[in-house]
Amino acid sequence: MDVKAFIVATDLDMILCRCRIWIEDSNGHRIAGNKKYIDCTDYPDDYEFIYFPNQTYTVHAKVEGSFEKKKARGPFNENTCFSIFGDVDDWTFKQTSC
Repeated sequence: MDVKAFIVATDLDMILCRCRIWIEDSNGHRIAGNKKYIDCTDYPDDYEFIYFPNQTYTVHAKVEGSFEKKKARGPFNENTCFSIFGDVDDWTFKQTSC
């Protein structure tokens, strides 16, 4: 049996921040990723890898304590890579080349 899956890799490049990165299907249901905030502080080669079933998806990110709204990217139908960087008051979540 050949099971297909996608991966989202996110470079964690924040300044003393915690964040959540999660995946939602095309119906807006969470299918993978963080339920709780994780340390997203910049460490050498620090990435968050999320694996999930092969389907159309959107990637979401939120920084704990930030007044900025969550950021969503997609929809996608392939492996993708992202970078989350900045600080609690000014952060960016963008797609990057893998």
